[in-house]
Amino acid sequence: MSVKPPPTRPGMTEPLRLREFRLLLTGFIVGQSMMPLQFVASIAWIQFVADDSVEIIMVGAIGTIRGLGMIGFGLFGGALADRFDRRRLLMVTQAVAFISNILIAVVMWTGSGTTTDLIIFFALTVVASSAHAIDGPTRNAITPEILGPRLTPSGIALNAAAMQLAMPISIFASGLLIDHLGHGTVFAISAFGHLGEVLILAMMSYRTVFSAAHIAARQGQGAGQAVRDIVAGLRYARSKAVILWTVVIVVLMMSLIMPPTGTLGPQWVTTVVGATWSQFSYIAVFWGGGAMVASLVLVRFSWIERKGMLTALGVIVMALGFVVFTNPPTVLNAMLGNALLGIGMSTAMVSANATLAHETPNEMRGRIMGLVFLGMGIAQAVGLPLGAVAQSLTMETLFPPMSFVVLAILAAIIVLRPVILRARVPQHPAELTLQPAQTTRTVLNGAATFILRAAPNKARS
Repeated sequence: MSVKPPPTRPGMTEPLRLREFRLLLTGFIVGQSMMPLQFVASIAWIQFVADDSVEIIMVGAIGTIRGLGMIGFGLFGGALADRFDRRRLLMVTQAVAFISNILIAVVMWTGSGTTTDLIIFFALTVVASSAHAIDGPTRNAITPEILGPRLTPSGIALNAAAMQLAMPISIFASGLLIDHLGHGTVFAISAFGHLGEVLILAMMSYRTVFSAAHIAARQGQGAGQAVRDIVAGLRYARSKAVILWTVVIVVLMMSLIMPPTGTLGPQWVTTVVGATWSQFSYIAVFWGGGAMVASLVLVRFSWIERKGMLTALGVIVMALGFVVFTNPPTVLNAMLGNALLGIGMSTAMVSANATLAHETPNEMRGRIMGLVFLGMGIAQAVGLPLGAVAQSLTMETLFPPMSFVVLAILAAIIVLRPVILRARVPQHPAELTLQPAQTTRTVLNGAATFILRAAPNKARS
């Protein structure tokens, strides 16, 4: 068997040489690229059936209900990812998402916005968002296990880049399809993306590799054991300053910026800015386009070790996007703001995930990644209270000054907690690249050898 030293800097497409990663990535694109269709169709349906006096509150409620599902299952999903085969867990969550979203489409087809219709709609939304909360940390835990430490930053950036290549198309199509096909049909089309992902995941030969000690320690069953697993994950995150503050800054970024620009963003564009749903498609595509450009740049320069610096930069750029998006409310500002929001979010999330993957051992990785998705859940959950305040004060009164306050808060945290800026993900030139003729199982076992190394005990500060 011949081996050769790998290049110090991984190539842009080097992770794609592994069949398991190609399948994981393809499934991710198929399933997740449909998410914008679901979100925009939900908002359009609520606007169609809700009374004008509560319209903003009801749109905010969509985010809150989705957020409650993600909060309730985010940490639990990370614990599941550290106990069971991650591929099978992904297949289950995607199957649940498919069924629940098909049922939501039926509600949109047959319902007229009665109280019963809304209760069923929001209940199914909780189920779908709960599946997404389990899916996210599980998928992020698989990538380092397949690729090993040297290729993980490239793989995470490729995940983001592939998603952003598909998302602008999905966002652009959402408003046009809603205008021509209706809310229910668009939602039903999007649901089949989850079914496609199940079929792709079934083709993978990957199985989760845990250490013998971890397998012996996880024999406990039931809710009590799940709670203990979650507590252990929180303690681990708290013990390492770089993990703790990377999670904190990302969670705050999502919680403070996503509700006004994401959850209520379509409402802002279609009411305050005055765009139609078709025009919204052209405006919203700038978010996906900005994120796509940033992701491709991060793939190209995945070898950069200063991931903490990139995380902080992404946070500040996203906050600036919020400022531009709302000051003043014009079509041009909405486009430019969306571009900055996409660039900043992609940069911050990719860099933060690479840092967390590097700092966390395989047996703990699902729970740590679950903390990031907990932040996404909080961001969604803020939608209802923020919508209530915006309904009372009006969005044009609330959002512009709020954007400057958010920028100041995030900048202050980065300055006061320099451990965020100091986070590094070093390259691993000593790791050997295996020849393509070797089997997938050999590749996975080789990667696992590096991943299952003991975690450093000393907390970085």
